[in-house]
Amino acid sequence: METVERKALITRFAKIEGHVRSIKNMTEEERDFETIMQQIAAVKKAMDAAAKVIYTEQMKELIERGEKDEALIKKKIDSYIR
Repeated sequence: METVERKALITRFAKIEGHVRSIKNMTEEERDFETIMQQIAAVKKAMDAAAKVIYTEQMKELIERGEKDEALIKKKIDSYIR
């Protein structure tokens, strides 16, 4: 993974981390269920987006290497689909 993509992912994870801390605080403050669930949904979406970036980069690397090992490719795909 290129340095630019890695830095972008680190920034993305830092934002997600802050968002999770916010949800924790909202829970401690006994905020309403609906608000907390909306924030949890936003974190899930952000994590899914980060996973897609990682998966895409991994697949690009396999393609650039000219990977032919079908078992390895299947393993990578299965790890994402889980």
